[in-house]
Amino acid sequence: MFTPVVAASLQEMVDKFGLHTDIFIAHFIAFAILVVFVVIFGVKPIMKQLEERRARIEEGEAMHERSQKELADVKATGEQILAEAHAEGKQQIEHARGTAAKLQAELTEKAAAEARTIIENARTQAALDTQREKDALKGEFARLVAAATAQVTGKVLTEKDHRTINEEAIRNL
Repeated sequence: MFTPVVAASLQEMVDKFGLHTDIFIAHFIAFAILVVFVVIFGVKPIMKQLEERRARIEEGEAMHERSQKELADVKATGEQILAEAHAEGKQQIEHARGTAAKLQAELTEKAAAEARTIIENARTQAALDTQREKDALKGEFARLVAAATAQVTGKVLTEKDHRTINEEAIRNL
C-alpha cells in the first residue's frame, strides 16, 4: 500500500521537475569527478599545510617552554654566581681590613720604634753636647780663674801654676 503511493508520487515528481535518469547519472558522475578533483587538488594540500602549521606551532610551543626553562636556569645560575661573588667580595673586604689593620699595627710599632730611636739619639747627642759645653765652660772658667789670679797676685803664672789653679777650681765646682 505504501509502495504504490510513493511510486506514484515519485513519478509525479519526475514528471513535474523533469528528472531524466541518463542526465541525472551524467550530472552525478560529473559531480563525483569534481568532488574527487577538489579533494585531491584542494583539500589534501590544505590539510597538509594545516598539519605542517600545527607541527610548527607545537614545535614553537616546545621551543618556548625550553626557552622559559633555560631562562629560569640562567636566572638561577646568575643569582647563584651573584651570591657567590657577593660572599667572595665580603671575604676579600674582610681580608683586606685584617691586612690593613695588621699593616697599620706594624707601621705604628715601627714608627714608635723609630721615634724612640730618634729620641734616644737626641738625648745622647744632647748629653754629649752638654758634656762638651761643660768641658768648654770648665776650661774657660779655669782660664778666667788663672787670669784673675794672675791679675790679683800681679805675678806671671807658669804652666804649672795654671794647671794647679785649674785643678783646684774644677774640684770646687
